[in-house]
Amino acid sequence: MPRKPQSDDARSKKRDDILDSAMAVFEKHGGLEALSFRRLATEMELSYSAPYRYFASKDELVNALRARAFRWIEQAMRDAIADIAEPEGQLEALAAAYIRSGIERPDRYALMFFKLDDTDIARRSLELKAARRDALDVCRQVIAAGQTLGQLPDRVDPLTAAHLFWIGAHGLVSLQVAGQFVMGRELPVLVPTLIRCLRAGLEHFDETPASRRAMINEENHHVSARHAAGSGQPGHPADAETHPVRIPR
Repeated sequence: MPRKPQSDDARSKKRDDILDSAMAVFEKHGGLEALSFRRLATEMELSYSAPYRYFASKDELVNALRARAFRWIEQAMRDAIADIAEPEGQLEALAAAYIRSGIERPDRYALMFFKLDDTDIARRSLELKAARRDALDVCRQVIAAGQTLGQLPDRVDPLTAAHLFWIGAHGLVSLQVAGQFVMGRELPVLVPTLIRCLRAGLEHFDETPASRRAMINEENHHVSARHAAGSGQPGHPADAETHPVRIPR
């Protein structure tokens, strides 16, 4: 007897159930090595072929899990700022939520950044691309709104500023998970301090052509001096031209 076609809602629900089970196996039983369609089928009491009706391969399943991890941290940040009106307070709250989530679920957090993007499936995955973009966009939206209201500095565009905040938060998570904070500073002190330092840096950032020329001239002077010290000869402009310093525009 032919199998009755699933409704879109039923198919979506079953796909989510498989991803829930896959995430549990990944986090509790040994990472990607422990994850297999056979194990999922056993865990969910399905036929061995059932997961293949929703994911064509393990790579496709892993990409969907990575997208789910990005959605998880996006939701954690959105929940953290839902009841906060002030942009600076939102920045502190979303940074704290991002860092707390990464530390509480280090395996899930690591899944977001596994170097698996060299497969065709990863490169084609619109689900993963959208989840990544939307997670970062939480911070960009907060910064853009703050700039519009005049409450956050606008010398750097919101997307660049969001990347800088992401770099800082990711660094804190990575160092904490690796147990590298051994010099007497804890996250409750570091998180708000990081936000204030980044904001102060953005307030004083100068990207005018004149400032770029000054930076280039200063760097070229140092390059010339290093070459002169290494060769025993006086420095000259050609030294700087041999190894030009490029400042991002």
